Amino acid sequence: MNLVLVNPVTKDRTRVLRVERCQQKVLSAVGFWPPITLLEIAAKIKDLGKVAVIDGEAEGLSFNALVEKVISESPDLVVIQSCVPTIEDDILFSSLLKERIPNLKTVFIGLAATTMAEWLLKHETVDYSILGEPQDTVRDLLEYISGGKIGQSDIPGLGHKCKGQVFINRRRPQADNYDYSDFPDRALLDNTKYRLSLANRQFTVIKVSRGCDFSCSFCTSGAYYGKGWKSRSVENIIQEIRQVKSRQGIDKFLFLSDTFNARKEFVKKLTAGIISEKLDIQWVSNSRLDLLDEESVSLMKKSGCLLISLGIESFDEDILRKNKKFIRLEDIDNGINLLNKYGILTYGYFILGLEGESRKSIWSTIIKAVSSKLDFAAFYSLTPYPGTEYYEKYTNKNWKGYFHGISNIVTYEYLSSAEIMAYRYMALFLFYMRPRRLLLLIRYLFKRKLV
Repeated sequence: MNLVLVNPVTKDRTRVLRVERCQQKVLSAVGFWPPITLLEIAAKIKDLGKVAVIDGEAEGLSFNALVEKVISESPDLVVIQSCVPTIEDDILFSSLLKERIPNLKTVFIGLAATTMAEWLLKHETVDYSILGEPQDTVRDLLEYISGGKIGQSDIPGLGHKCKGQVFINRRRPQADNYDYSDFPDRALLDNTKYRLSLANRQFTVIKVSRGCDFSCSFCTSGAYYGKGWKSRSVENIIQEIRQVKSRQGIDKFLFLSDTFNARKEFVKKLTAGIISEKLDIQWVSNSRLDLLDEESVSLMKKSGCLLISLGIESFDEDILRKNKKFIRLEDIDNGINLLNKYGILTYGYFILGLEGESRKSIWSTIIKAVSSKLDFAAFYSLTPYPGTEYYEKYTNKNWKGYFHGISNIVTYEYLSSAEIMAYRYMALFLFYMRPRRLLLLIRYLFKRKLV
């Protein structure tokens, strides 16, 4: 069986970052990342057929060129990494493939496949939609297609069709153990195409944990991963780092996690392991500000941490509470100061237009962000994704408007979407007009090493 796993492109050449539940336009500050989920699937199914991974984004392929490249592999089944703002192009991509190979099976994965499965499966050219993390479900599906004993209605996490009807199976339970028996197969990609902007060096993604213990009203983590945070073992993560350094020669990493520092003992054990094993790497990740402590931050720096991204969202505690982001302004300031003390760069993320927002609260957030000790910042407008509490309130079927952070869907009687977008641009301008940040940004945009 020929199996092709695809990170697709859009018809209008909009560059999109699609990793796990992440779905945003590619920006210089973010870059684009290896499609780690596709590499995990490839490792999981390599004994069931010939597997190819095609990252149309990294290869710079046009929409039609990607269709031709996939067709050239003569696939029996194609897995498509879909996302909400590109879903119409993803469906078109699927239909063009099936026009050329009528018996082809198409499988959609990602946040759109998870939260819009029933709608998605009503399209004739979509055969399967997988809810949540797809690795085990794809394997079960392939075993079913190959004549295995399990029926498709018994596969957890699978959306499918039977006699023209759409069926959504129960969600797959969270695993007790997320350690890899086979590491993501990076040999299937040209890893030189992925570069960490911060250091202008080749990098890759290592998934260290899944999910989050918190339930912020604007976040899709719970919809995709389920409730709660679970990590891989430190030993398994360190083994993967060693393998990547040995086979691909990569020593720069993005530790992918919804909340890297959800457990202090995990952070301390991982960073201490990196130090004691003399892995000599550099890495970036995220953290929750109220969970930072000096011992952890010190170890993070010693183990090679370059930058930590921080979901601050707002400098108004009332807004934070209304949106179930239970963090104090004191914790925000203390966390930023602690990271500054140890020379770890900080990247703050803000959401303008959360429920309860006013012109006064937006200005307060902008002023405090500008005067803070953050090195970088992104100011996003609220995007009411499927799977969040906001979706049912502000649903809009113009899917192309659902790019993360630049949506103009949400509007209030007292605050229009146009005003929110204007505040975004104003915030960015004021934040980066500080001389230190402007110099840092120029170096960053021109891909000069910052660290």
